[in-house]
Amino acid sequence: MAQPYLAARGLNKSFGPNEVLKGIEFEVHGGHAVALCGENGAGKSTLIKLLTGLYTPTGGHVEFEGQPARWTDPRQSLAAGIAVVHQEFSVLGALSIAENIYLGAEPRTRLGLIDRKALTADAQALLDELGITLDPNALVETLSVADKQMVEIAKALRSEAKVLILDEPTAVLSQNETRHLFRIINDLRAKGLGLVYVSHRLDEIFEICTDITVIKDGVVTSKGPTADYTHDSVVAAMVGRELGDLFPAKAATPTAGEAVLEVRDLVVASGLPPATLQVHAGEIVGLAGLVGSGRTELARALYAGEAVSGDVSLMGEPMPHRDPAGSIEAGMLMLTESRKDDGLFLNSSVARNFSATTPGLGAHHNAIPPGHEERRASVLKERRGVVVDHVGLPISALSGGNQQKVLVARLLENRPKLLILDEPTRGVDVGAKADIYKALRQLADDGMALLVISSELIEIVGLADRVLVMRDGEIAKELRGEDITEAAIITVAAAETASHHGVAA
Repeated sequence: MAQPYLAARGLNKSFGPNEVLKGIEFEVHGGHAVALCGENGAGKSTLIKLLTGLYTPTGGHVEFEGQPARWTDPRQSLAAGIAVVHQEFSVLGALSIAENIYLGAEPRTRLGLIDRKALTADAQALLDELGITLDPNALVETLSVADKQMVEIAKALRSEAKVLILDEPTAVLSQNETRHLFRIINDLRAKGLGLVYVSHRLDEIFEICTDITVIKDGVVTSKGPTADYTHDSVVAAMVGRELGDLFPAKAATPTAGEAVLEVRDLVVASGLPPATLQVHAGEIVGLAGLVGSGRTELARALYAGEAVSGDVSLMGEPMPHRDPAGSIEAGMLMLTESRKDDGLFLNSSVARNFSATTPGLGAHHNAIPPGHEERRASVLKERRGVVVDHVGLPISALSGGNQQKVLVARLLENRPKLLILDEPTRGVDVGAKADIYKALRQLADDGMALLVISSELIEIVGLADRVLVMRDGEIAKELRGEDITEAAIITVAAAETASHHGVAA
């Protein structure tokens, strides 16, 4: 094989006595897409920071085009041809697409002013080259999340990049948007770029990547061509257990209890058909469908009252005027799709995030003694398996999986009768997913009713006792037992027309 564009040679990184990476060997070749796999905390982010000059190695070195690279700043690696698209967007909403793409590198006139005409033309040429249909003069704040992701990619590729690193690029994309991104990736590979692809979604890795490198506890545990791997072998290299072990066993013949949630003829928005459904005590109901099918809209209509008409009851009690506060008081709680936008208090401690909706729980007469919040959070940390040194640390210091565990623990402190979870494992590594799956199954076994939305079909199949498949804003079909398969779900979800309106349990 030809010389790699980018390589790690015996790379070590320590922070004080903590050795994060140990003897890492990693290569990125032109025309290849390498999947960088590993649990949160395995060392993936540290490796990327070393490869791009943000961190300095403790031992070993980085090579670029066969020569030692002694970058001390990401701007140096970018100038050399290493571009990174981070999971968190860095675009500025008040600027145009063109201004964002060429921020800090705007074309200038002879008088030193920004050449607006050239700026627009250059941005348009780059967008056309990438197959991105956007107006370069449009403000970024007016764009969808998917379009912002495309601007991030264009921004990364404004110069002659040789290696593109993508960190969880599809976490916020629909299926069609993901397909568009994959076309861009394949085009870039065909032009000779090398790509590093970081994702927890194994199906994507097997579809788009030519090679796989797995890191566990700071060590490369496996690497080679994608064709040499299966889903199970990747998971085993990441967490030491097979994919089939991730999901706790369902009851062979589930026996649901009383109806906790009853929904009849709920119209979420004008022009959409009504939805009818039930969720019973002791069962997990999966709400499946393509992104845009109306899953989240239906969940929000139940929880926050965002509906045109219809009847919703919880434990037999009608809920005609729903809002989040009223739903929480009644016992209906929801884990939202975006934990950072709608769930976490990022500037607050782990302890404060644990107790945000139940601050006085366990205190006498609502007189909260000093240290009560921290003591209570420490108990929850142990009970829910949250990995953090001290509950006084900011929640932003935790991995995605541990942040999600904190949010679920917060909801459970309200003792819900019905728990709605929208994308409960988004951005969560495989090991943490297994912990969340186990916790959800235990809640169902203890008699709670759960409604789970997920874009990962394997998650729906592995968790749900029943599946309601949505398409074009309606519940198109219900699946039970052995009929719950990925093929059956996608067949219904991707069909052209819906067969009937609403499904009653």
